[in-house]
Formats: sequence, C-alpha cells, structure tokens
Amino acid sequence: MNKFTAIDVSYLRPSRTLETILLENKNDNRVVYVYNFDGVNFHIFYSISDILQSFNGEFEPEISFKTEYELDSYLANLNLKSFFNI
Repeated sequence: MNKFTAIDVSYLRPSRTLETILLENKNDNRVVYVYNFDGVNFHIFYSISDILQSFNGEFEPEISFKTEYELDSYLANLNLKSFFNI
C-alpha cells in the first residue's frame, strides 16, 4: 500500500486546483499530479507535459474519478514499479 503526501497545491481558479502528490512505498516513490475541477472531478496526470497537452486540448486524461474516496483508493493501491516505465 502506498503512502501519499501533498507536496504542493496550485489554485488555478477558485474551483480548480492542481495538486502535486508524492506516492511512496517501501521500494519506490513517484510524483503524480491531480487536477481537481469543482471538487467532483479528479484527473490524474503523470507528467507536466501531459497537463499542458490537456489544457491545450491535445490530450484527454485516461484516469479520472468522481469522488475523493475513489481517488485515494486508486493512489493507495497503484503499483509504482510496473505502472511507471522509468
């Protein structure tokens, strides 16, 4: 199970944030970005370039959630070693 910690929260507009999150377990650590729209749509990005492409309409995030509970569950159980090809 991963531990996750918010590193930074940027307020893009009053109802839109971009949160930088550190995911850690005993073997790995990775940074992910969560775009929160109105507190009801959470989109996960794995790189800054994906965020920029999405904001420019070039990229649609594949992973999104409607509740914070779903998001937290996903982040806690994400396999860091196999998911990120580093």
